Amino acid sequence: MTGHACAIILAALLLGALPRPARAQDEYGAKGLFPVYDHAGTWLVYDKTSKKGASSALMPGSRFLIVGSRGADLFSVARASATYGGACRGRKPLRLRAAILKGPREEVCDPILAIKVPTAFSLKGSRALYAGLPNKVDEAVYGSLGAALAAAAVSEAKDGAFQFKLDDEGASAFLADPKPEKILLKIDYASRPKVAGLADPLVLVTGAQISNSFRRCLRLADGDKLVGGCVEMPSGLMAETSLLRFVSYDPGGKGNPFLLAYTREAPLWGHERWGVVLRAAGARLFLRDAMDPRCREGF
Repeated sequence: MTGHACAIILAALLLGALPRPARAQDEYGAKGLFPVYDHAGTWLVYDKTSKKGASSALMPGSRFLIVGSRGADLFSVARASATYGGACRGRKPLRLRAAILKGPREEVCDPILAIKVPTAFSLKGSRALYAGLPNKVDEAVYGSLGAALAAAAVSEAKDGAFQFKLDDEGASAFLADPKPEKILLKIDYASRPKVAGLADPLVLVTGAQISNSFRRCLRLADGDKLVGGCVEMPSGLMAETSLLRFVSYDPGGKGNPFLLAYTREAPLWGHERWGVVLRAAGARLFLRDAMDPRCREGF
């Protein structure tokens, strides 16, 4: 299988359906995509596909392209083992089947995403591009996008996308007179991945507070204009943005990247994995997952 064919397969896995809501996550394991965690030195994928955890994609012998913070390489499922730490139910740790991965780790570094690939899949001739995306927030970013972000928050509050807390007594007053100056904005993260069709692409993680309610979003911009809608990143019992590291993975090397975010140091509630498709039409969430060793639902 040529490098060009490999790129086509990988792109087909994730290209789909930007018309779907930007905040709507794909079903766990959809298109053969799974989060990968390093658990006490073992690389594994928790099987959360059903109550019985019986996904055929995670059976021993299955092959995956593991995408990490530095690159990617081919792995296989060595065996399955029951373990805890992946999820909770009824405020108690859930015993899940986990696929234990084996393969060369050097090129991958920190594992983030597992992509199910055919037996004949090869990385020979691959054109994939990887780029770390350090935070580049500065006053210029606020100056160019502050007004657009405030206007977006007003619009989303009016159409219901910005969900106020049920006990937020100031919500009605804001909706009766929605003005941008009543919104507290912050930009936690900004970076410049290459996105085909955009002249000056910028990825942002922003926070908007209206009255006593708060919403965190990943957004895509082109220059001083926002592109598409908010990819919601719930902040309750989740890692602060400063704990997330970001990397761009472009399987075909043509400016159609997947933005991946991961935690390297374990947050209080457990490691996280995020995946967003970046296209000229906007950003779309395809992966949001977290380990749950402390059963956060009980807090």
